[in-house]
Formats: sequence, structure tokens, C-alpha cells
Amino acid sequence: MNNSKNSVRTLTMLALLVAMSIVFSRVLSISTGFVRFDLGSLPVLLAALLFGPGAGFAVGAVADMITLGAGAIGLVAGLAWQKMPGLRIGLRLQISVLLGHFVGSMVITSLALRIFYGYPWATLAVRIPNALILAAVNTVLLRILLENRTLMKMVKK
Repeated sequence: MNNSKNSVRTLTMLALLVAMSIVFSRVLSISTGFVRFDLGSLPVLLAALLFGPGAGFAVGAVADMITLGAGAIGLVAGLAWQKMPGLRIGLRLQISVLLGHFVGSMVITSLALRIFYGYPWATLAVRIPNALILAAVNTVLLRILLENRTLMKMVKK
């Protein structure tokens, strides 16, 4: 019975993270023409760190069904987080978030924009500083969230 409670609790948390990702990427975004800044990947990254790469992928994929770039952010960040348990948390977090954004945003989403919408490569180059800025912001926000004792207990498992 206790395992069932944990499953329901985990599913509920993941559903809330999906909802947060949708709201953060649609409502809390700044668009400058062809570049958009949003925090939609923050809940995806949080799911990856707290529940693992599969959960990170699932939250990202459900929240952004078009390119699966957000799913890749969660998958790669979660895998990187799990593979580096010996590093101090700050460095581990920076590497995980940067790798997630590199693969999901800079590679997969950029390729999808090129293939599906015909964006020129020069326009896609602007996505690099965008991804770096978002990775830095996400790293800072995740660090603040992980300072919470309850979340830290979940991460250290």
C-alpha cells in the first residue's frame, strides 16, 4: 500500500510539473521576434533531477509535444545528473543543465525548426546565446529550489 501512495504522489508531482512547464513556456515568456526566452524547461529539469531521466523526458515530452526538444532536455540532464554523483552539487547541476540545453534546445529543437519550418542556419545561430542564458537562469533557480531540505532529501536518494 505504501508503494501505491508513493506512485500516486510521484504521478501527481509529475503532472504538476507538466502544468508548470506549459504555463512557464506559454504565459511567462518574452519574445524578441525569432528568439523566445521562457522558463518552460525549469520544471522539466526539476523532474529530471528529482525523479530521474525518464521522468524528465516524460514531463518535457508531454509539455511540448511538437519537437520533443524539451523531453531531450529532461532526459539528458537527468542522465548527466545520475552519472556524476561524486561532483559537488553546484558543478554537477551546471554540467547537467548545460548538457540538457545543448542537446534538447540547441540541437534537437534547432534541427526541427530547420526541417519543419525552413529556418535558415544563420537564424538558428541566435539560439546559442538564448540557450546559454536560459541554462544559466535555470541553474540559479534550480540551485535555489534544491536548497529546500525536502527537495535535497529527494535528490540525494
